[in-house]
Amino acid sequence: MLEHEVRETVAGAAPPGPVAGLLASLAGGQPDVSAFATDAWYAYGADRESEVVPRTVATGRDAIAAAIADDLSLPSHAPEALACVTSVTDCLLEGRLVDRATGGTAATFAWSLQLDESGLIARALTYRCTPVEPSASWAAPAPCAHDARAAVDGYFADLDAARLEEAAAWFSDDVLYSHPPYWPGAPRAEFRGMAELLDGFHKRGPRTNRHEISACLQSGAECLIEGYSHKPEHGTSGQFVSSLTLDGDGRIRRYVALYCEPAVGRRP
Repeated sequence: MLEHEVRETVAGAAPPGPVAGLLASLAGGQPDVSAFATDAWYAYGADRESEVVPRTVATGRDAIAAAIADDLSLPSHAPEALACVTSVTDCLLEGRLVDRATGGTAATFAWSLQLDESGLIARALTYRCTPVEPSASWAAPAPCAHDARAAVDGYFADLDAARLEEAAAWFSDDVLYSHPPYWPGAPRAEFRGMAELLDGFHKRGPRTNRHEISACLQSGAECLIEGYSHKPEHGTSGQFVSSLTLDGDGRIRRYVALYCEPAVGRRP
């Protein structure tokens, strides 16, 4: 069995102390849930048949320890953070699950963590999907003065208004766009380059979804967001986390979205 060590360099920003400690304990094969508040929530997809299934919510450290083991397929896998953005109240990250036996990538995962006033995790909203190609920016980070929130808001405004050409224009010509399945039973929708992306948007077609951002954090070219996708015709809302990287012109070069329905919500 291959040993797995915590990745020393994480794109964006280093995870805060409790989150870094949790990752280190998981990588070491001895989960330590002291990073969670005593009444914390851990929401994850317990059913592996679909990445968009409703989240199962574990509350309290003992239940969370069991949920983490199930969610991350411990001890056969180890989580590795690849990109992270953080504030006083939130930490969002994208990473991969490493197969300890082979060293290969078993899955891509994303966490949106709410932190309490002491820095402990009060709520963890987690997702995993089939492996997505890493961002080139993680190996060769470059300064970025562009505002990712402007690109995100512009993209969702155009997408929600069914301005599909305008929505695609927020992405770079060499974009990698990875999205949860558009239809039940379909694979993840993954498009490479502007032509594929625009064709994919047209095949998806206009929808009445309305997107709402609840958290958006950026560090350099890396940005992660959490939000809701409201479906007024069904009276429902789903919840998503997206990880994106900007290019030198401020367009989105890599976009990875993960989603569940119904929404779990955020803690007050």
